[in-house]
Amino acid sequence: MSQSAATKLPAPSSEMFVFALLGTVWLVVAGLVGLDTGANGVMLFGLGTALGAVFLVFHYGFASGWRAFLEAGQTMPLAAHFLLAALCAIIFIPAASIGLSASGALAPISVSLFIGAFAFGIGMQLANGCGSGVLFTFGGGSGRMLVVLPFFVIGSVLGSLVLPSVLAWGQLAPVQIGGSFSPLVRTLLNVGLLAGVSLLFWLYGQRHDQTSPRRLIIASVAIAALCWAVFIASGHPWGVTFGFTLWGAKLASAMGFDIASYTFWQWPGPARALAHSVLADTSSLMDIGILIGAGLWAAFTGVLHRQRWPNWRQLVGGAIGGVLMGVGARLAFGCNIGAFLAGTASGSLHGWLWFALALGGSWVGIRLRPHFGF
Repeated sequence: MSQSAATKLPAPSSEMFVFALLGTVWLVVAGLVGLDTGANGVMLFGLGTALGAVFLVFHYGFASGWRAFLEAGQTMPLAAHFLLAALCAIIFIPAASIGLSASGALAPISVSLFIGAFAFGIGMQLANGCGSGVLFTFGGGSGRMLVVLPFFVIGSVLGSLVLPSVLAWGQLAPVQIGGSFSPLVRTLLNVGLLAGVSLLFWLYGQRHDQTSPRRLIIASVAIAALCWAVFIASGHPWGVTFGFTLWGAKLASAMGFDIASYTFWQWPGPARALAHSVLADTSSLMDIGILIGAGLWAAFTGVLHRQRWPNWRQLVGGAIGGVLMGVGARLAFGCNIGAFLAGTASGSLHGWLWFALALGGSWVGIRLRPHFGF
């Protein structure tokens, strides 16, 4: 090829450079995961990557959907969220009876649940994102989430330190809806309950001339399918926020803090996670996959180039929101994914209470948003 012809070739765009860079990072991390946890870990990392891309493709958010409901009475996003939970419940609840080595997410009814879920609701409206939303919008190039995520991590660690004490304020054993019935009846009861609530929200929206975007239904089905795959591969429902807690604890330990001496980090699960790499924990591994998956899609489609940097008041609100979500998620046993989605889809009463309390917190958070430039 002549020199003149070569000079006419278009230079690679910045987005394609980022895409290639993230693709290389993905391959490196996948290789490390394979060495650490084998093929199953690589599969979970791939599922996390797919979830990050799907969430960004469909802009499937919880914080924005709940805000639309509380501010304008828009019910279609909530209909989609409960449809997603109903689809997940089809697999989560009867897992043992259909031969799966997996179990759902049950959590106690506690004072910490009430405090944490309400705080999380406030935080996600100030941060403009929930647990999954922070991840996929961070990966998509959101400037606000560059602040929210670190403060979410800090709040998560703080929450882990105070959770044992707050649990001592009072708790009841986990309550599974229809727990005394057979797996089939329990599944039908919970799927019917979730689908029924979804239908009620949909009918209300139809009556008030709201449209139901096809993308919400497609996204709910796609995310549910990925949640089934994660459930089967990992043995438990997908969760987001423990990964943040582990990242913060690892960093604190590296800085010389004796995190392992605190009660939470002496419990079997957290102690095991702290003793191993961040690639060995399912939540942490999938969080990394979601970040990269969203980044790959954003770079491929040029979304990264279109992001706008928020003003300082919004960044302050994001930082406060991140801390509230971090603390709240630990006190309430998860976020919109780990507590609401996984909880309700497992037939756990705590998931329904989390929804009601976080919705109440969102109402407060919405009224605080103008003070932070929203």
